[in-house]
This record gives sequence, C-alpha cells and structure tokens, in this order.
Amino acid sequence: MGLEPFRQTEIRSAVMGIPITITEEVIAKACRVASSRRFLWNVYRNHPLLDSFKGTVLKGNSSTKLVDIDGHHRMLLKFMTECFFQKGGGSDQPSVDHKLVLYFLAAYDKINLPKYIMHHLCWAVKEGIRGKRKQIPCGRLLSEIFTQGKLLETLSRYELASDKTLRTTTGKIINGKTLQNMKIIKKFSPNEKDLKESAVQSALMNDFPPIIKERNPEVLAKLIAAFVKESEDIILDDETSGIPDDTPLRVRGKRAKSVEGSEAAGVQTKKAKKDKSEASDNISASAPKRKRRKGESSLSEDVEVERTKKKQSAAKQYESPMFVMTPAMTKMAQEYTDKMIADKKQQKIDYLAARDAKLKELGLDKCDEYYVQKLA
Repeated sequence: MGLEPFRQTEIRSAVMGIPITITEEVIAKACRVASSRRFLWNVYRNHPLLDSFKGTVLKGNSSTKLVDIDGHHRMLLKFMTECFFQKGGGSDQPSVDHKLVLYFLAAYDKINLPKYIMHHLCWAVKEGIRGKRKQIPCGRLLSEIFTQGKLLETLSRYELASDKTLRTTTGKIINGKTLQNMKIIKKFSPNEKDLKESAVQSALMNDFPPIIKERNPEVLAKLIAAFVKESEDIILDDETSGIPDDTPLRVRGKRAKSVEGSEAAGVQTKKAKKDKSEASDNISASAPKRKRRKGESSLSEDVEVERTKKKQSAAKQYESPMFVMTPAMTKMAQEYTDKMIADKKQQKIDYLAARDAKLKELGLDKCDEYYVQKLA
C-alpha cells in the first residue's frame, strides 16, 4: 500500500513545511541521557511500589497533602509537572503513574527519561487531535532538537529562521525566587551569577540523529514556499532572497474592510418597520398553524439541518500532504478489497455447509431457522 515498515514509535510533523521525524533516540540525544533504566506505565492502583511511594514521599501517612511534603520532594514534583509532563491545564493531582515517577526520583532510582517524554509527547498529540488541549509541551526540548537536527540551519538558508518569523519566546526559569515563592527558603538574594533568560544556541553535536529525511535543496525550497503561501499567520522579513523567485512568499495581511466583506461576515442591516395594520392583515390572511409539540421539529427545520450537514461534509477534505494515491495503488487497493469480500463470502458459504452437515448428523436438519441460530 506504499506505507513504510514499522520500526519504532515516531512522531511525524512538519515545521515551516519541512517534514521532520522525532524518535526516542532523538530525545535521548537531546537530553544527553541514555534511553534505559526504569519505565512503568498503566500500573494498577494496588501496585506494591505505591506503598513505597507512601512511605518515602508521604512519610507513611496517606492523608498527607502534596503541599506538605518535604521541600526537595516538592521541587522534584515541580520538575516533573512543569518540565517532563506538561499538561497545559487540568488537575494538579498526579496520576498513579506520575506518583511512581516521583517515587523513583525521590529514591534516587534512575528512570528512562526519553521514553517517558516520548510517551507524554504522543499523549499530547492525541489530545490535540481530539481538541481537548492546544498546547505543545517540552518547548525547550523541541527547540534543542530543531537546533541539533539542523532544522534551524536549513531555515536560515532561506532567511526564515529569524526571531520575527519564528516568533521566538523564552520560558520561565526555576531560580531562588521560585524557591522563595514555594516557601522552601525564607529569603532570596539575587546574584550576578544567577541563571538568566537567553536565546544563545548550544554547540552542535556531530553524532545527532537526523530528523530531516529530505536533503534535496530544491524540494525543501518548494515545501517551504508552498507552506508560506498557504499560511496567513507567517510574518516574513523584508528580504526573502533565499526562496526561488517563481513562488511568491509574501502573504496577504488582514483583509481591508469593504461592503462585500461586511456582508460576508454577517453584519446585520436595519430593516424598515412595517405598518401595524399591514402586519395584522398578513396575520389574519394566513392559515392557522398547528401548534408543535414539545421536542417536535418542523419539516423546514429538518431540511435546513440536512443541508447544513451536507455542506459541512462537502467542505471537509481529508488529504495527506505526504501521501499521493497513484492509479496503480488505486487498482491494487480495489483488487485487495474485492479479494477480501470474496473471501468473506466463501467463508460464509463454508460455514453454512459445515453447519448443515452437523445438523443433519444430529437429525435437526428440518428444524426451524430461529432455533438453528440459537443452537449455533
């Protein structure tokens, strides 16, 4: 069917039109840790290690709140919720799996951090598809992956790697002020050597796994040009000499207000008031309408709802930019479908023949079909 063979769990996406692939190996290299050690997920609530969590983190008291645990355990919890497993909202109460991760960290037991992060990124992708959360977790890690994977270097060739185009932002830093707010320390005295926000990129690694499979510069230029042409949120620089001249990249800004635009936007205009006598004549001349029951809809409303559904279904286009259906593949798919349908029919025929033979042996061949179905 033209699909690549499955080797490992991958996250496939695109940045500025360039297809990228993120794997557990990529995350491990970006984190500078080994993809090994402990990984537990989907554990049941009576898992024996939860008793160890209760004894180590909660000091043997299951009613202890997380805000009352030791300071270094609260710091580990903050690392876990704001660095490893960012959820972007929802309950702050950790799940059973997250409690085990907190226990491993508190007990100085090494965890498989790349695998945990990969699992969380896949969860975030699924949540985004369902429309529950619109958040990209692990922003610093993704920035490091894009830097080490030479994605930003590729975009810089086409002058699309500036802070204005990519809308570069810096996140929060956990420092002494954070510890003071968490009441772990009483007083915080700033120092010149304290960590500050910075956009300086780290040095490139020589053995970093590739995240861009496409290396042809012409293909990359066309992918970027097509993406920028279709996107209306890209803020380009004044100079775009790195992109071919035959594909204009200047994106239109906000539409100017016009009469047609206001009508398309649904701006209501004032209607002339009717004369009361004319309105009363129209009401008296019209036939009496039957009062609808509760929950009953009129025929016109049903027709309008059906038309709306048809328009919405016709407007949706399910297309994959990385997959093109060729005539040969269409023919192969049709042949495969016909073969599957024929096999299903043959299986049904063979089943009925074997069933009738068995019933005949038992002397139930003249039995009613209803009871035959019950016996089967």
